[in-house]
Amino acid sequence: MSSPLESPKGFLRRFVFSTDHKVVGLQYLFLALAAVTIGIVLSLLMRFHLVWPAAHLPFVGSGIMTPEQYLALVTMHGTIMVFFVLTVAPQSAFGNYFLPIQIGAPEMAFPRLNMLSFWLTLLAFLCMLAAFAVPGGAPISGWTAYPPLSGLGEVTGPGEGMGQTIWIVSIFIFCVASLLGSLNFISTTIDMRAPGMTLMRMPLTVWAWFVTSILSLLAFSVLLAGGILLLLDRSAGTSFFLPAGLVVNGEMQGHSGGSPLLWQHLFWFFGHPEVYIAILPGMGVVSHVLANFSRKPVFGYRAMALALCAIGFLGFLVWGHHMFVSGMNPYSGLTFSLLTISIGVPSAIKTFNWLGTLWGGNIQFHTPMLFAIGFVSFFITGGLSGIFLAQPAVDTMLHATYYVVGHFHIVMGVAAIFGIFAATYYWFPKMFGRSMNETLGKLHFWFTFVGVYCIFMPMHFVGVAGGIRRYADSTGAKYLAALQPLHEFMTIAAFITAAAQLIFFWNFFRSLRNGVRAPANPWNATTLEWITASPPPPDNFGSQFPSVYRGPYEYSVPGETADFLPQNLAPAGVVRTSASPAGIPQRAYLTGTIMLLAGVLMFFMALASADIVRRGFSSDWRPLDLPLRVLSLSTAILLASSFTLARSRSRLLANDDAGFRHWWGVTAILGIFFLAGLAIGWRQLAATGIGLATSSGSSFFYVFTAAHGTHVLAGIAAMVAVALRAPRHLTRATVAAVVSTYWHAINALWVLLFLFLVLER
Repeated sequence: MSSPLESPKGFLRRFVFSTDHKVVGLQYLFLALAAVTIGIVLSLLMRFHLVWPAAHLPFVGSGIMTPEQYLALVTMHGTIMVFFVLTVAPQSAFGNYFLPIQIGAPEMAFPRLNMLSFWLTLLAFLCMLAAFAVPGGAPISGWTAYPPLSGLGEVTGPGEGMGQTIWIVSIFIFCVASLLGSLNFISTTIDMRAPGMTLMRMPLTVWAWFVTSILSLLAFSVLLAGGILLLLDRSAGTSFFLPAGLVVNGEMQGHSGGSPLLWQHLFWFFGHPEVYIAILPGMGVVSHVLANFSRKPVFGYRAMALALCAIGFLGFLVWGHHMFVSGMNPYSGLTFSLLTISIGVPSAIKTFNWLGTLWGGNIQFHTPMLFAIGFVSFFITGGLSGIFLAQPAVDTMLHATYYVVGHFHIVMGVAAIFGIFAATYYWFPKMFGRSMNETLGKLHFWFTFVGVYCIFMPMHFVGVAGGIRRYADSTGAKYLAALQPLHEFMTIAAFITAAAQLIFFWNFFRSLRNGVRAPANPWNATTLEWITASPPPPDNFGSQFPSVYRGPYEYSVPGETADFLPQNLAPAGVVRTSASPAGIPQRAYLTGTIMLLAGVLMFFMALASADIVRRGFSSDWRPLDLPLRVLSLSTAILLASSFTLARSRSRLLANDDAGFRHWWGVTAILGIFFLAGLAIGWRQLAATGIGLATSSGSSFFYVFTAAHGTHVLAGIAAMVAVALRAPRHLTRATVAAVVSTYWHAINALWVLLFLFLVLER
């Protein structure tokens, strides 16, 4: 294990560039608070314009908001809320802060990677906001960025120039940050649990964060691949998503054979798991809170944990229900419909188990409990409205209407936000050592709960009546005139509900300094975060690391005098043992490498799938005359490097330092030769006039080889870094095992890519 943690010195190291997971979690939380504030303001501007479209606004250049400006608000509101609020707050903020403590760990597995993940997320957020300030303004293609609108550039309208490019770059950075965070969460959960903390003793919050991390690792890898292809369509003249024959503003666009549907497949393969990335942490928090304030164990704990896993798995199989109106084969539509309905089974298990947890309990209606019950209400309501959208025939009629907006906001947006509120009120005493005001909290709940239903339930009725979403002004359509009073009602409700959030902000920030001092365990809870100080010390447990003897929800146990039994409380007759000094185990680095490779594999699978779909959808596909001799020689060199690396490890095990360094260096040199071979192959193609945008075949070849070459270069950089200065906290055997695992996997991946490219000819 690495050495125990010490408190960093200096303001910058403690609170700005901190590697303490608790500080990083708070940084994510305040970032999410800033993002949600901006998101709310954008939504209010949208609602105001829908009711009073001719109103003069002082901050609009022409005085009256144009349709393009309205669509920019729609795009940026959706993007900020989905990525920087619903993804950041429940997972990155609360997960970072509490997952290590709840499993008895002193820190996340990779503290520096954790810090880097936050700063990349902040950079992505600032890039997104910068889209407002560039010429042309923010993009207008929606948070889904459907091509061809998002792929052609500024010729398609304001915001589709630099604004759309910055949007894609922001999402690219966010994907990288999320992937780094996922590696941390998974490795920490697998390798850093306290003694006795078996999988079936983990709190359901930890299960939710763990499953969400796996979803993030796989889903954001696909979005990353799609984003790169879209950026190339915009900036390099490729035609992955852009079809031939497009005429925009009287100009023929120079693209051929691309498929906009390909982007939809890639985006929604990410997009539907994103729904569960947003809501699964809330499910964990709600299960946690309901048990605490019902003074009962979670009903069906094992079923709840397995249901989380089932929802995560099925979430990758139902992306097609977002594309029922795309003209898909009816048999495909039927398959996606059945799979979509099937995901209701684990969702129903969780819902009934929540009700079973409440049934017969000694319910305490504290503010966190109110928001947890509100989450259950919204999850049921939104889930029931989603059943209709799972039917292709019904979805075809409702897809472009406000019905989808109402459903989406209730089941994903508001339910997830209620989970965030429940977590905030519940863990505020632990994070800051003070309590939030209960009266203000309950006032905040009732205004928000009623207000949300007043906003989004009428949207379902508007949608059924034919109200079209994304329209900036529906007052000119006679058949929609009767729906205008409903829009006015929803807008008034939106402003009241938004004003109610001022109660929360006042309560939150006032309580930071003036809140009542909280006792050590104000909720009489059982999990490990409540056995340490508030706020926790740098190593979480003040060098008194816990062992675990019980499940996470032992409330009102028959025969016990206390109505709660902490997880570290040894049963009668069991000798309590002290856990060994905590640190980061060496095996965590190998786990993190394996998870990284899983993300890399998903990235290349997305590219390969895009290649196959692009070829099947187009009539312009031409086989590419590959530089086979150079590629074959490069492949042989790369395979030889695996043998030299294995030789290096064997020398290390034999305590032959000189032999280890010699073969280690030979491996890095062979990697450089491989990259040189790729460069020669590119040069040969360029000499024959075949560039990145020449044909779809050449486009994919350059993307595949550039992407793989980047991973080889990363491996070479790691070898050079280790040769110059080995990490002090890792043994050389661990370093060799990590680098070898990565290198062998990347080499095997190249063999598969090479065979794929050859067979494609």
